[in-house]
Amino acid sequence: MREQDFAEIGCLWKTWDTRLLGIAAMQAAIPGMVWSVWYDGQPAAAYGFSYAAPFDPEHWQAWAYGTDRFKRCVPMITRHLNAIRPIVERDCRRLQVITHTEHDIAHGWIEALGAEREGLLRSYGRNGEDFFVYAWVRASS
Repeated sequence: MREQDFAEIGCLWKTWDTRLLGIAAMQAAIPGMVWSVWYDGQPAAAYGFSYAAPFDPEHWQAWAYGTDRFKRCVPMITRHLNAIRPIVERDCRRLQVITHTEHDIAHGWIEALGAEREGLLRSYGRNGEDFFVYAWVRASS
């Protein structure tokens, strides 16, 4: 896992366990909305959408993490996300991303995909790390 991804995800866990990370991601996943990218026969990235709130099926959380090869996967992941945008816009009222304030590479990508930074989550990490929340919100009809 990339250093910035581990810093972002690891600070949320009392005890880091990659097996539990996988289980948690799959348990909360939107059915059919979780993917992995392989590069040279090795896993390089994982990304997807999970339910942000168990009582609201139209409120999703986007996530992504990867190895040092993640950067090579970004163009393909971006094309895929843009291709499924009509599905997301139809099924999801609010899509949010919560990201460590120091994960500046992620911020640029999230903003390029059209998300708006909504605010600062102070001391969101277990050691007092601050996070930003970004979101895409379906226009009211």
